[in-house]
Amino acid sequence: MIHPQDQPAFARKVDHHLLNDNQKITSQYRVRKLNGQYIWIEGTAITKKRDGKVIMIGSHRDVSHQKLMESYIQQAAFRDGTSGLPNRSQLLLDIEKAQIDVANNYSLIYLQVEGIKSYVNQYGSDILQQLLDNLISALQELSDRFTDYYHISPDDFAILVKGKYGSEELTRLCERIMKQYKHSLSQQSNLYNKDICLGVVPNFSSQLPPDEIVKIASRTCHFSQVKKENRLSIYEGGTKKQVERHFYIEQGLEQAILSDTLSVKFQPIVCAKTQEVASFETLVRWRTKNHGEIYPDEFIPVAEQKGFIVELGNLVFEKACRFIQKYRHFHNHNKIRVNVNVSVLQLLNVEFPDTVYQVAQQYGVPTHHIVLELTETFILDGNHNAKKQLERLSNYGFKLSLDDFGAGYSSLNSFFDLPLDQIKIDKSMAWRSLENHASGEYLQFVIQLCRANNVDIVIEGVENASCNTNLLKWAPRTFKAIG
Repeated sequence: MIHPQDQPAFARKVDHHLLNDNQKITSQYRVRKLNGQYIWIEGTAITKKRDGKVIMIGSHRDVSHQKLMESYIQQAAFRDGTSGLPNRSQLLLDIEKAQIDVANNYSLIYLQVEGIKSYVNQYGSDILQQLLDNLISALQELSDRFTDYYHISPDDFAILVKGKYGSEELTRLCERIMKQYKHSLSQQSNLYNKDICLGVVPNFSSQLPPDEIVKIASRTCHFSQVKKENRLSIYEGGTKKQVERHFYIEQGLEQAILSDTLSVKFQPIVCAKTQEVASFETLVRWRTKNHGEIYPDEFIPVAEQKGFIVELGNLVFEKACRFIQKYRHFHNHNKIRVNVNVSVLQLLNVEFPDTVYQVAQQYGVPTHHIVLELTETFILDGNHNAKKQLERLSNYGFKLSLDDFGAGYSSLNSFFDLPLDQIKIDKSMAWRSLENHASGEYLQFVIQLCRANNVDIVIEGVENASCNTNLLKWAPRTFKAIG
Protein backbone atom coordinates (compact mmCIF):
# COMPACT_ATOMS: atom_id res chain seq x y z
CA MET A 1 0.00 0.00 0.00
CA ILE A 2 1.39 3.40 -1.00
CA HIS A 3 1.81 6.01 1.75
CA PRO A 4 -1.30 8.28 1.86
CA GLN A 5 0.84 11.40 1.42
CA ASP A 6 2.42 9.97 -1.76
CA GLN A 7 -0.80 8.59 -3.34
CA PRO A 8 -2.05 11.78 -5.11
CA ALA A 9 1.31 12.48 -6.78
CA PHE A 10 1.75 8.82 -7.72
CA ALA A 11 -1.72 8.65 -9.32
CA ARG A 12 -1.08 11.82 -11.37
CA LYS A 13 2.21 10.44 -12.65
CA VAL A 14 0.65 7.11 -13.69
CA ASP A 15 -2.25 8.79 -15.49
CA HIS A 16 0.13 11.11 -17.35
CA HIS A 17 2.46 8.24 -18.19
CA LEU A 18 -0.32 6.15 -19.75
CA LEU A 19 -1.05 8.92 -22.22
CA ASN A 20 2.43 8.66 -23.72
CA ASP A 21 3.87 5.80 -25.77
CA ASN A 22 7.37 4.44 -25.35
CA GLN A 23 8.25 6.89 -22.55
CA LYS A 24 10.43 5.94 -19.58
CA ILE A 25 9.64 7.50 -16.21
CA THR A 26 11.21 7.05 -12.77
CA SER A 27 9.51 8.04 -9.51
CA GLN A 28 10.05 7.51 -5.76
CA TYR A 29 7.35 6.83 -3.16
CA ARG A 30 6.77 5.03 0.12
CA VAL A 31 5.02 1.67 0.45
CA ARG A 32 3.94 -0.20 3.56
CA LYS A 33 5.32 -3.66 4.27
CA LEU A 34 3.29 -6.46 5.86
CA ASN A 35 4.77 -5.57 9.27
CA GLY A 36 3.40 -2.02 8.93
CA GLN A 37 6.79 -0.38 8.30
CA TYR A 38 7.14 2.02 5.35
CA ILE A 39 10.09 1.79 2.98
CA TRP A 40 11.13 3.98 0.05
CA ILE A 41 10.71 2.44 -3.41
CA GLU A 42 12.09 3.71 -6.71
CA GLY A 43 9.96 2.54 -9.63
CA THR A 44 11.05 2.74 -13.26
CA ALA A 45 8.57 1.97 -16.04
CA ILE A 46 8.08 2.33 -19.80
CA THR A 47 4.79 2.33 -21.73
CA LYS A 48 4.11 0.34 -24.91
CA LYS A 49 1.04 0.22 -27.17
CA ARG A 50 0.04 -3.25 -28.31
CA ASP A 51 -3.13 -3.98 -30.30
CA GLY A 52 -4.64 -0.66 -29.26
CA LYS A 53 -3.90 -1.26 -25.63
CA VAL A 54 -1.31 0.51 -23.41
CA ILE A 55 0.85 -1.70 -21.29
CA MET A 56 3.40 -0.63 -18.68
CA ILE A 57 6.58 -2.62 -18.05
CA GLY A 58 8.93 -1.78 -15.21
CA SER A 59 10.85 -2.64 -12.08
CA HIS A 60 11.14 -1.54 -8.46
CA ARG A 61 14.01 -1.31 -6.03
CA ASP A 62 14.35 -0.45 -2.34
CA VAL A 63 16.05 2.96 -1.94
CA SER A 64 15.38 3.43 1.79
CA HIS A 65 19.09 3.57 2.65
CA GLN A 66 19.69 6.20 -0.02
CA LYS A 67 16.81 8.33 1.25
CA LEU A 68 18.11 8.01 4.80
CA MET A 69 21.53 9.27 3.69
CA GLU A 70 19.88 12.17 1.86
CA SER A 71 18.03 13.04 5.05
CA TYR A 72 21.28 13.01 7.01
CA ILE A 73 22.95 15.24 4.41
CA GLN A 74 20.06 17.68 4.49
CA GLN A 75 20.17 17.67 8.28
CA ALA A 76 23.88 18.50 8.18
CA ALA A 77 23.37 21.21 5.58
CA PHE A 78 20.44 23.00 7.19
CA ARG A 79 20.66 22.13 10.90
CA ASP A 80 23.18 23.17 13.50
CA GLY A 81 25.07 20.11 14.70
CA THR A 82 25.22 21.25 18.33
CA SER A 83 21.71 22.54 18.99
CA GLY A 84 19.72 20.81 16.26
CA LEU A 85 18.11 24.14 15.38
CA PRO A 86 17.91 25.38 11.77
CA ASN A 87 21.19 27.08 10.81
CA ARG A 88 22.18 30.10 8.74
CA SER A 89 21.66 28.29 5.43
CA GLN A 90 18.09 27.45 6.38
CA LEU A 91 17.51 31.03 7.53
CA LEU A 92 18.57 32.35 4.12
CA LEU A 93 16.11 29.98 2.40
CA ASP A 94 13.31 30.99 4.77
CA ILE A 95 13.98 34.71 4.22
CA GLU A 96 13.80 34.10 0.47
CA LYS A 97 10.42 32.37 0.93
CA ALA A 98 9.23 35.22 3.16
CA GLN A 99 10.13 37.77 0.49
CA ILE A 100 7.91 35.94 -1.98
CA ASP A 101 5.01 36.02 0.50
CA VAL A 102 3.75 39.46 -0.52
CA ALA A 103 0.64 39.13 1.66
CA ASN A 104 2.66 39.32 4.90
CA ASN A 105 5.47 41.33 6.48
CA TYR A 106 8.48 39.77 8.13
CA SER A 107 11.12 41.09 10.55
CA LEU A 108 14.42 39.53 11.53
CA ILE A 109 15.60 39.61 15.15
CA TYR A 110 19.28 38.80 15.63
CA LEU A 111 20.15 37.79 19.17
CA GLN A 112 23.49 37.28 20.88
CA VAL A 113 23.77 35.48 24.22
CA GLU A 114 26.83 36.91 25.93
CA GLY A 115 29.37 34.57 27.46
CA ILE A 116 28.48 31.27 25.76
CA LYS A 117 32.05 30.60 24.60
CA SER A 118 33.52 31.20 28.06
CA TYR A 119 30.86 28.96 29.64
CA VAL A 120 31.60 26.13 27.21
CA ASN A 121 35.34 26.48 27.84
CA GLN A 122 34.82 26.48 31.59
CA TYR A 123 31.99 23.97 32.08
CA GLY A 124 31.98 21.86 28.89
CA SER A 125 29.59 21.53 25.96
CA ASP A 126 26.65 20.38 28.15
CA ILE A 127 26.29 23.93 29.37
CA LEU A 128 25.42 25.05 25.83
CA GLN A 129 22.41 22.79 25.70
CA GLN A 130 21.18 24.16 29.03
CA LEU A 131 21.45 27.73 27.78
CA LEU A 132 19.72 26.77 24.53
CA ASP A 133 16.89 25.10 26.44
CA ASN A 134 16.40 28.28 28.47
CA LEU A 135 16.40 30.47 25.37
CA ILE A 136 13.93 28.30 23.47
CA SER A 137 11.76 27.96 26.57
CA ALA A 138 11.67 31.75 26.84
CA LEU A 139 10.64 32.14 23.18
CA GLN A 140 7.94 29.50 23.41
CA GLU A 141 6.31 31.40 26.25
CA LEU A 142 5.57 34.26 23.84
CA SER A 143 2.46 34.25 21.70
CA ASP A 144 3.99 36.01 18.69
CA ARG A 145 4.11 34.34 15.28
CA PHE A 146 7.71 33.19 15.00
CA THR A 147 8.44 31.39 11.74
CA ASP A 148 11.37 29.61 13.38
CA TYR A 149 14.44 30.00 15.60
CA TYR A 150 17.93 29.68 14.10
CA HIS A 151 21.36 28.96 15.57
CA ILE A 152 23.81 31.01 13.51
CA SER A 153 27.05 30.57 15.48
CA PRO A 154 27.98 29.55 19.05
CA ASP A 155 26.87 32.95 20.46
CA ASP A 156 24.36 34.05 17.83
CA PHE A 157 20.73 33.21 17.15
CA ALA A 158 18.03 34.61 14.90
CA ILE A 159 14.24 34.74 14.99
CA LEU A 160 12.10 35.24 11.89
CA VAL A 161 8.92 37.06 12.92
CA LYS A 162 5.79 37.06 10.77
CA GLY A 163 3.45 40.04 10.86
CA LYS A 164 3.62 43.80 10.49
CA TYR A 165 5.24 45.33 13.57
CA GLY A 166 5.83 49.00 14.25
CA SER A 167 8.96 50.23 16.02
CA GLU A 168 7.28 50.37 19.43
CA GLU A 169 5.77 46.90 19.01
CA LEU A 170 9.15 45.41 18.07
CA THR A 171 10.76 47.14 21.05
CA ARG A 172 8.15 45.65 23.39
CA LEU A 173 8.56 42.23 21.80
CA CYS A 174 12.35 42.31 22.26
CA GLU A 175 11.97 43.52 25.83
CA ARG A 176 9.65 40.59 26.49
CA ILE A 177 12.21 38.19 25.00
CA MET A 178 14.95 39.57 27.28
CA LYS A 179 12.68 39.51 30.31
CA GLN A 180 11.48 35.97 29.63
CA TYR A 181 15.03 34.72 29.07
CA LYS A 182 16.21 36.19 32.37
CA HIS A 183 13.18 34.70 34.11
CA SER A 184 13.92 31.29 32.61
CA LEU A 185 17.53 31.47 33.80
CA SER A 186 16.48 32.59 37.27
CA GLN A 187 14.81 29.21 37.74
CA GLN A 188 18.23 27.54 37.44
CA SER A 189 20.74 27.16 40.26
CA ASN A 190 23.72 28.21 38.11
CA LEU A 191 24.57 31.90 38.00
CA TYR A 192 24.91 32.41 34.24
CA ASN A 193 25.27 35.77 32.58
CA LYS A 194 21.71 36.89 31.83
CA ASP A 195 22.62 39.56 29.28
CA ILE A 196 21.53 39.22 25.68
CA CYS A 197 21.81 41.78 22.87
CA LEU A 198 19.27 42.16 20.09
CA GLY A 199 19.39 43.78 16.68
CA VAL A 200 16.25 44.03 14.55
CA VAL A 201 15.69 44.57 10.83
CA PRO A 202 11.99 45.54 10.77
CA ASN A 203 9.66 44.59 7.91
CA PHE A 204 12.58 43.88 5.59
CA SER A 205 12.37 44.62 1.87
CA SER A 206 11.98 41.98 -0.83
CA GLN A 207 14.64 43.85 -2.81
CA LEU A 208 17.49 43.13 -0.39
CA PRO A 209 19.41 39.84 -0.80
CA PRO A 210 18.76 37.48 2.16
CA ASP A 211 22.47 37.40 2.99
CA GLU A 212 22.53 41.20 3.24
CA ILE A 213 19.51 41.19 5.57
CA VAL A 214 21.29 38.75 7.92
CA LYS A 215 24.48 40.86 7.83
CA ILE A 216 22.57 44.03 8.69
CA ALA A 217 20.78 42.29 11.57
CA SER A 218 24.11 40.95 12.87
CA ARG A 219 25.73 44.38 12.68
CA THR A 220 22.77 45.97 14.44
CA CYS A 221 23.02 43.39 17.22
CA HIS A 222 26.77 44.00 17.54
CA PHE A 223 26.10 47.74 17.74
CA SER A 224 23.72 47.04 20.65
CA GLN A 225 26.49 45.23 22.45
CA VAL A 226 28.97 48.06 21.89
CA LYS A 227 26.69 50.87 23.06
CA LYS A 228 25.51 48.83 26.12
CA GLU A 229 22.53 51.04 26.92
CA ASN A 230 19.44 48.87 26.69
CA ARG A 231 21.17 46.20 24.52
CA LEU A 232 18.52 46.64 21.84
CA SER A 233 18.73 48.41 18.48
CA ILE A 234 16.21 48.60 15.64
CA TYR A 235 17.67 49.27 12.21
CA GLU A 236 15.73 52.39 11.25
CA GLY A 237 15.95 56.17 11.50
CA GLY A 238 18.85 57.55 13.53
CA THR A 239 19.91 54.10 14.74
CA LYS A 240 20.33 52.98 11.12
CA LYS A 241 22.79 55.84 10.53
CA GLN A 242 24.67 55.04 13.75
CA VAL A 243 25.00 51.36 12.81
CA GLU A 244 26.27 52.24 9.33
CA ARG A 245 28.73 54.75 10.80
CA HIS A 246 30.04 52.24 13.36
CA PHE A 247 30.65 49.57 10.73
CA TYR A 248 32.21 52.05 8.35
CA ILE A 249 34.74 52.69 11.12
CA GLU A 250 35.30 48.97 11.72
CA GLN A 251 35.78 48.24 8.03
CA GLY A 252 37.74 51.34 7.01
CA LEU A 253 39.97 52.17 9.97
CA GLU A 254 42.86 49.87 9.09
CA GLN A 255 43.06 51.23 5.55
CA ALA A 256 42.81 54.80 6.87
CA ILE A 257 45.84 54.14 9.09
CA LEU A 258 47.83 52.42 6.35
CA SER A 259 47.05 55.13 3.78
CA ASP A 260 47.83 57.93 6.27
CA THR A 261 44.44 59.62 5.78
CA LEU A 262 44.00 60.40 9.48
CA SER A 263 44.92 63.96 10.39
CA VAL A 264 46.52 65.19 13.61
CA LYS A 265 45.68 68.63 14.98
CA PHE A 266 47.79 70.38 17.59
CA GLN A 267 45.81 72.26 20.24
CA PRO A 268 47.73 74.77 22.34
CA ILE A 269 48.09 74.46 26.11
CA VAL A 270 48.42 78.01 27.49
CA CYS A 271 50.31 79.15 30.57
CA ALA A 272 47.85 80.55 33.09
CA LYS A 273 50.10 83.42 34.16
CA THR A 274 51.78 84.54 30.93
CA GLN A 275 48.97 83.46 28.56
CA GLU A 276 51.70 82.19 26.24
CA VAL A 277 51.66 78.82 24.52
CA ALA A 278 53.49 76.36 26.80
CA SER A 279 52.89 73.19 24.80
CA PHE A 280 50.54 71.46 22.38
CA GLU A 281 48.22 68.49 22.63
CA THR A 282 47.75 66.07 19.72
CA LEU A 283 44.17 65.55 18.56
CA VAL A 284 43.57 62.81 15.97
CA ARG A 285 40.77 63.34 13.45
CA TRP A 286 39.36 61.25 10.63
CA ARG A 287 37.41 63.16 7.99
CA THR A 288 35.33 61.01 5.66
CA LYS A 289 33.22 61.75 2.59
CA ASN A 290 30.05 59.93 3.66
CA HIS A 291 30.15 60.21 7.47
CA GLY A 292 31.83 63.56 8.06
CA GLU A 293 34.36 63.90 10.87
CA ILE A 294 34.88 60.81 13.02
CA TYR A 295 36.24 61.48 16.50
CA PRO A 296 38.75 59.54 18.62
CA ASP A 297 36.15 58.31 21.12
CA GLU A 298 34.53 56.51 18.16
CA PHE A 299 37.55 54.96 16.45
CA ILE A 300 40.07 54.46 19.30
CA PRO A 301 37.99 51.64 20.93
CA VAL A 302 37.66 50.00 17.50
CA ALA A 303 41.44 50.27 16.97
CA GLU A 304 41.99 48.57 20.32
CA GLN A 305 39.46 45.81 19.63
CA LYS A 306 40.76 45.14 16.11
CA GLY A 307 44.44 45.27 17.05
CA PHE A 308 45.33 48.46 15.11
CA ILE A 309 46.13 50.64 18.10
CA VAL A 310 49.89 50.17 18.01
CA GLU A 311 50.06 51.19 14.33
CA LEU A 312 47.74 54.15 15.00
CA GLY A 313 49.83 55.23 18.00
CA ASN A 314 53.05 55.03 15.99
CA LEU A 315 51.51 57.17 13.22
CA VAL A 316 50.40 59.88 15.68
CA PHE A 317 53.74 59.86 17.48
CA GLU A 318 55.65 60.29 14.22
CA LYS A 319 53.41 63.22 13.19
CA ALA A 320 54.05 64.82 16.58
CA CYS A 321 57.79 64.52 16.07
CA ARG A 322 57.51 66.11 12.61
CA PHE A 323 55.48 68.96 14.12
CA ILE A 324 58.09 69.62 16.84
CA GLN A 325 60.87 69.54 14.25
CA LYS A 326 59.12 72.10 12.02
CA TYR A 327 57.97 74.29 14.92
CA ARG A 328 61.49 74.56 16.33
CA HIS A 329 62.81 75.42 12.86
CA PHE A 330 60.28 78.13 11.96
CA HIS A 331 59.76 79.67 15.41
CA ASN A 332 63.26 79.28 16.81
CA HIS A 333 61.61 77.82 19.92
CA ASN A 334 63.64 75.15 21.67
CA LYS A 335 61.38 74.61 24.68
CA ILE A 336 58.10 73.63 23.02
CA ARG A 337 56.50 70.38 24.13
CA VAL A 338 53.82 68.18 22.59
CA ASN A 339 51.49 65.88 24.53
CA VAL A 340 50.74 62.53 22.89
CA ASN A 341 48.09 60.10 24.18
CA VAL A 342 49.25 56.53 24.77
CA SER A 343 46.87 53.58 24.85
CA VAL A 344 47.17 50.91 27.54
CA LEU A 345 47.82 48.35 24.78
CA GLN A 346 50.63 50.51 23.42
CA LEU A 347 52.19 50.91 26.85
CA LEU A 348 52.16 47.16 27.51
CA ASN A 349 53.84 46.43 24.17
CA VAL A 350 57.38 45.49 25.20
CA GLU A 351 58.85 47.26 22.13
CA PHE A 352 57.05 50.55 22.75
CA PRO A 353 59.76 52.46 24.69
CA ASP A 354 62.46 51.55 22.15
CA THR A 355 60.20 52.35 19.18
CA VAL A 356 59.23 55.88 20.29
CA TYR A 357 62.82 56.63 21.32
CA GLN A 358 64.12 55.64 17.87
CA VAL A 359 61.47 57.77 16.10
CA ALA A 360 62.34 60.79 18.25
CA GLN A 361 66.03 60.28 17.42
CA GLN A 362 65.19 59.98 13.72
CA TYR A 363 63.60 63.45 13.69
CA GLY A 364 66.18 64.99 15.98
CA VAL A 365 63.60 65.70 18.71
CA PRO A 366 64.88 65.70 22.33
CA THR A 367 62.76 63.24 24.29
CA HIS A 368 62.00 65.76 27.05
CA HIS A 369 60.02 67.75 24.46
CA ILE A 370 57.49 64.93 24.28
CA VAL A 371 54.89 64.34 27.02
CA LEU A 372 53.27 60.90 26.92
CA GLU A 373 49.75 60.94 28.37
CA LEU A 374 48.45 57.81 30.09
CA THR A 375 45.04 56.81 31.39
CA GLU A 376 44.41 57.37 35.09
CA THR A 377 42.39 54.26 35.99
CA PHE A 378 44.88 51.79 34.57
CA ILE A 379 48.11 53.43 35.70
CA LEU A 380 46.90 53.89 39.26
CA ASP A 381 45.78 50.26 39.42
CA GLY A 382 49.21 49.05 40.48
CA ASN A 383 50.05 47.16 37.29
CA HIS A 384 53.66 45.99 37.69
CA ASN A 385 54.37 45.72 33.95
CA ALA A 386 53.01 49.20 33.33
CA LYS A 387 55.26 50.63 36.03
CA LYS A 388 58.31 48.98 34.44
CA GLN A 389 57.41 50.46 31.07
CA LEU A 390 56.98 53.92 32.64
CA GLU A 391 60.42 53.65 34.19
CA ARG A 392 61.96 52.72 30.83
CA LEU A 393 60.27 55.70 29.15
CA SER A 394 61.39 58.02 31.95
CA ASN A 395 64.97 56.77 31.62
CA TYR A 396 64.84 57.66 27.93
CA GLY A 397 63.94 61.23 28.98
CA PHE A 398 60.25 61.32 28.01
CA LYS A 399 57.92 63.38 30.20
CA LEU A 400 54.98 61.38 31.53
CA SER A 401 51.50 62.73 32.23
CA LEU A 402 48.48 61.25 33.98
CA ASP A 403 45.41 61.98 31.82
CA ASP A 404 41.81 62.60 32.99
CA PHE A 405 42.68 62.79 36.68
CA GLY A 406 39.45 63.02 38.68
CA ALA A 407 37.23 61.41 36.02
CA GLY A 408 37.23 58.10 37.88
CA TYR A 409 38.74 56.72 41.08
CA SER A 410 41.88 58.70 41.87
CA SER A 411 44.57 57.44 44.21
CA LEU A 412 47.22 59.99 45.10
CA ASN A 413 49.03 57.36 47.16
CA SER A 414 50.10 55.38 44.11
CA PHE A 415 50.49 58.46 41.90
CA PHE A 416 53.69 59.65 43.57
CA ASP A 417 55.19 56.17 43.35
CA LEU A 418 55.27 56.53 39.57
CA PRO A 419 57.81 58.54 37.50
CA LEU A 420 55.19 61.07 36.33
CA ASP A 421 55.92 64.72 35.50
CA GLN A 422 52.41 66.04 34.91
CA ILE A 423 48.76 65.41 35.67
CA LYS A 424 45.79 66.64 33.65
CA ILE A 425 42.76 67.49 35.74
CA ASP A 426 39.61 66.26 34.00
CA LYS A 427 37.16 69.02 33.08
CA SER A 428 34.38 67.40 35.13
CA MET A 429 36.50 67.77 38.26
CA ALA A 430 37.44 71.34 37.34
CA TRP A 431 33.81 72.36 36.80
CA ARG A 432 32.67 70.72 40.04
CA SER A 433 35.33 72.65 41.92
CA LEU A 434 33.73 75.94 40.80
CA GLU A 435 30.31 74.96 42.15
CA ASN A 436 31.08 72.69 45.08
CA HIS A 437 33.16 73.94 47.99
CA ALA A 438 34.45 70.47 49.00
CA SER A 439 35.48 69.70 45.40
CA GLY A 440 37.27 73.05 45.23
CA GLU A 441 39.22 72.33 48.42
CA TYR A 442 40.21 68.89 47.13
CA LEU A 443 41.45 70.37 43.84
CA GLN A 444 43.51 72.96 45.73
CA PHE A 445 45.01 70.16 47.83
CA VAL A 446 45.95 68.19 44.69
CA ILE A 447 47.54 71.27 43.10
CA GLN A 448 49.58 72.08 46.21
CA LEU A 449 50.72 68.49 46.57
CA CYS A 450 51.81 68.36 42.91
CA ARG A 451 53.65 71.64 43.16
CA ALA A 452 55.48 70.39 46.24
CA ASN A 453 56.59 67.36 44.23
CA ASN A 454 57.55 69.41 41.15
CA VAL A 455 54.69 67.97 39.06
CA ASP A 456 53.06 70.19 36.42
CA ILE A 457 49.29 70.70 36.39
CA VAL A 458 47.09 71.00 33.30
CA ILE A 459 43.40 71.77 33.85
CA GLU A 460 41.04 70.79 31.07
CA GLY A 461 37.84 72.61 30.24
CA VAL A 462 38.90 76.23 30.71
CA GLU A 463 36.49 77.64 28.15
CA ASN A 464 36.19 81.33 29.04
CA ALA A 465 37.82 84.20 30.93
CA SER A 466 35.60 83.75 33.99
CA CYS A 467 36.61 80.13 34.36
CA ASN A 468 40.25 81.10 33.87
CA THR A 469 40.04 83.78 36.57
CA ASN A 470 38.44 81.47 39.11
CA LEU A 471 41.02 78.75 38.62
CA LEU A 472 43.99 81.10 38.34
CA LYS A 473 43.84 81.86 42.08
CA TRP A 474 45.06 78.31 42.71
CA ALA A 475 48.04 79.11 40.45
CA PRO A 476 48.47 75.97 38.39
CA ARG A 477 51.35 76.19 35.96
CA THR A 478 49.33 75.62 32.79
CA PHE A 479 45.76 75.49 31.56
CA LYS A 480 44.40 73.69 28.53
CA ALA A 481 42.77 76.14 26.15
CA ILE A 482 39.67 74.91 24.35
CA GLY A 483 39.39 75.58 20.62
